[in-house]
Amino acid sequence: MKHIEYTLFESPMGTISVVAGDEKIISLDVHAGKNLHEARKYLYSLYPDGTQSDSSFKTIRFLLDRYLKGEKVIFDVPIDMSGQTAFTRKVLQQLLKIPYGQVRTYGWIGRQLGYTMAARAVGQAVGRNPILIIIPCHRVIAAAGKLGGFSSGIEIKKRLLGLEGILDRSQRIRPDLT
Repeated sequence: MKHIEYTLFESPMGTISVVAGDEKIISLDVHAGKNLHEARKYLYSLYPDGTQSDSSFKTIRFLLDRYLKGEKVIFDVPIDMSGQTAFTRKVLQQLLKIPYGQVRTYGWIGRQLGYTMAARAVGQAVGRNPILIIIPCHRVIAAAGKLGGFSSGIEIKKRLLGLEGILDRSQRIRPDLT
């Protein structure tokens, strides 16, 4: 059984939670519309034996603060995707290769994995990403430059893409990136 620790904090995006199992991040979530108390209650329902520990998350908090200020950040922190299916892990590994300030389509990711007609399956796997921001699922868009979905809501996705300079002033993907 994994030793679970978590932290919660307010950010410009809303309440963020980070959960680690045996010192590897297993979850990072933006709880859009939830305050700290509601997010804590939700985490407790998932991890009743978990303990809150702000000190264990100093590095990730520092990196997230810089990222949310619009700085380019490399999230060199240990993560654990072992709870995902083999296909989802492959998709998430591919997401880690998308450079800051760039986007890829669901179809492109499928083709990189050798699945030429797997855009929908890739989209479902991307939607299961438990470690938002660090595994940059917000950098994945639908064909023809459409934003697609996002588990924390499309407005959060727009804000993350905006931080990285991917959206133009009209909230559209910059044409040079599609």
